[in-house]
Amino acid sequence: MPRQAKRTVGRPRRLTLDAIVDAACEVGIAKLEMSLVAERLNTGVATLYGYVRGRDHLLELVAQRLVGQALIKDEGQSWQDILREHATITYRLFRSLPHLITNLMAKEPEQHNFDYSRRVLGMLEARGIPPSTAVYAYVEINQVVIGAAISMMRREALESLSVDDEGRHVPWPDILGDYRPTLERIILGYEADLGTIAITPITVPE
Repeated sequence: MPRQAKRTVGRPRRLTLDAIVDAACEVGIAKLEMSLVAERLNTGVATLYGYVRGRDHLLELVAQRLVGQALIKDEGQSWQDILREHATITYRLFRSLPHLITNLMAKEPEQHNFDYSRRVLGMLEARGIPPSTAVYAYVEINQVVIGAAISMMRREALESLSVDDEGRHVPWPDILGDYRPTLERIILGYEADLGTIAITPITVPE
């Protein structure tokens, strides 16, 4: 009698990392829990750990996905507005997921970050900005935005503790945690530097 083929024990791997991130996006950042993602995927929490290190890692992947979905669209806007849109996206990301700031210092950046950076730099260069200038502007604005996000978190923590002799909360200056004034000064500086360079306008195909 011929021997029957040995049956594989366990369920086949049908999940993908993208499917897990999709499910996490549907759950939402505000109430993201591994159990809810597993339930949505009709699998166990332990299975998810074969793809992600834990909740914080999954939160980071969701944030990167959201940034990818919010990529600046090339609609013929000026290089100044590209920098403003980039600053807004980055600031909102770090404000909603502050632990990403720590992650930036703790490990190598992921491919999503490189893809996004290349896209922004490519759009700036398409508007006639020299590559080295585009990189400097991009890095300078990143530093300002990350610093502002940290300052805002610090401001919120201090405001909860700052009271006067009569027990009233002492407000901190509105400028603390606001990246926009510095952003506009940076843009003005590059406008002055680029005044001698002929910036070629671009046309966006319909």
